Amino acid sequence: MTVSTTTNKVFYTGNGVATSFAIPFPFLEETYLKVYQLLNSVQTERTDWTISNGNLIFTTAPENGAQIAIMRKVPLTQETDYRENEVLPAETLERNFDKLTMLVQQLKEQADRAVTMDIFDNTDAANLIPSIRQAVSDCAAAVETTRDNIATSAGHVETASQKAQNAATSATNAATSELNAAASEENVSTMLGVKANVDADNFSADGKKAVVGLCVPNYGAGTNVASSVIATSGTGYKPTKDGVLFLFGTSLNGYANTLYVYKNGTQVSVQTIGINGNGGASQGDLRVIPLNKEYSYRAQGFYNSTAAYFYPYMGA
Repeated sequence: MTVSTTTNKVFYTGNGVATSFAIPFPFLEETYLKVYQLLNSVQTERTDWTISNGNLIFTTAPENGAQIAIMRKVPLTQETDYRENEVLPAETLERNFDKLTMLVQQLKEQADRAVTMDIFDNTDAANLIPSIRQAVSDCAAAVETTRDNIATSAGHVETASQKAQNAATSATNAATSELNAAASEENVSTMLGVKANVDADNFSADGKKAVVGLCVPNYGAGTNVASSVIATSGTGYKPTKDGVLFLFGTSLNGYANTLYVYKNGTQVSVQTIGINGNGGASQGDLRVIPLNKEYSYRAQGFYNSTAAYFYPYMGA
């Protein structure tokens, strides 16, 4: 025979049914074959098989998912005794050459699975394994450190998440505080007089008008919203632009107690208005409340004559 292939092992995966597996490489004796099975990370040698027509036949089919390795393992022996001047049978000589070739392939297969060094590496074998062991130990330590760092980072993420939630709550509270701040014409004028002068020269005439327009109500575009703001249910009045709401008592007994603020149908704040008639006809208390177009507003606790007008900002 000849050894025309360099293969000396083959792998299969069991399906729980198949029992016959082809052997794609030559072998001299059945005893030169070894069969191994890997199932659930457990490796075993199987001996419950026979050879028929170049196929390995299991008595019991390998389980589904089991990995099967069929290998040729030739003994490291030479059992032919050559005598001087005797006939040298070609078949015997070829068989021995075949065995030697198989042995070389066997050693190559083992060498291919071995840890080797570069041709210019002068590390001696006695130090190679300890150095590998140390490298593995260092790697394991690094993995453990990484695991600890991940756990620590997870704690930091949890803390950061809590802080972010707290920040969101603070932002909501800040928005509510902004809604609660009274904005009168006097306050607007003071703001423009103090802050705009800092670098007013940087604005064009149109720019200055635009800045003023962002803060000054457009008194020519007022809307009577008493019927929608003064309500006892629902979410009240939602402006289409940013502006200010004027609430005032128009008679001796004009009252307005509470203003509820909503966003997307959910109440976000409550303001105390506190309008009380001051004793003179058409001379009731006045409240100026900034309104944001992102919110809706409902006033409750109105009695007798209390008026409500909304004025959008000129630049809105």
